[in-house]
Amino acid sequence: MIGAMLTSDRQKGDKRKFWTTGALGTILTALLLCSTVDAAPWKFSDIGHSSPSFLLGVATGYMAHELGHVLVAKGKGYCVELDGPSLVYPDLKEGSPDQLQIATAGFQAQWIVSEAALRYRENRRLSDRENNFSAGLVVFHLAATAAYTTFLKDHEKGDMVGAAAATGLSTDQVALLAAIPALLDGWRLFAKNPPDWVPVLSAGTKGVGIFAIWCY
Repeated sequence: MIGAMLTSDRQKGDKRKFWTTGALGTILTALLLCSTVDAAPWKFSDIGHSSPSFLLGVATGYMAHELGHVLVAKGKGYCVELDGPSLVYPDLKEGSPDQLQIATAGFQAQWIVSEAALRYRENRRLSDRENNFSAGLVVFHLAATAAYTTFLKDHEKGDMVGAAAATGLSTDQVALLAAIPALLDGWRLFAKNPPDWVPVLSAGTKGVGIFAIWCY
């Protein structure tokens, strides 16, 4: 009886993992297949009178990051608590696939949001407000990645430490993996006419990362 219950729970977990991976993969594939146009490089001087739109983009990026953690943790049945500025999960088992998926959920949300924002810029002629809002989303992604891969890399309640504990990698290795898509996204946002392979590689690294995380 207990064995059957454990098998049923495991099967439910496998189904949830399958559908989550499929949904995220579908989103990124759709974004990747979108045709692109040459978007003008964005500069901080472009903010001008559209600073509320830019700041709203940054705030939305932050909320997406935190909401990613909360939704994945709650979806897996874990309690989410605040410990100072950090989200913690008291009943989460260290070294488990769940730990990896929850610890990286903020980055996964950033990857999807930044990819959508960059594709939006690359496929439309935007107003100043739209341009600065989408840029704010990407700038948060770049700033958060820079913070987590440098001075927050070894924070005991940080995403890097959680992902490292789950995978057995060092925080330096996890930080390097997180930095790659951010560097490519920065190239896409700030550079004039980046090579055609840059958006493809950027979306590809995010897709492979999400697939690997949910298949771990």
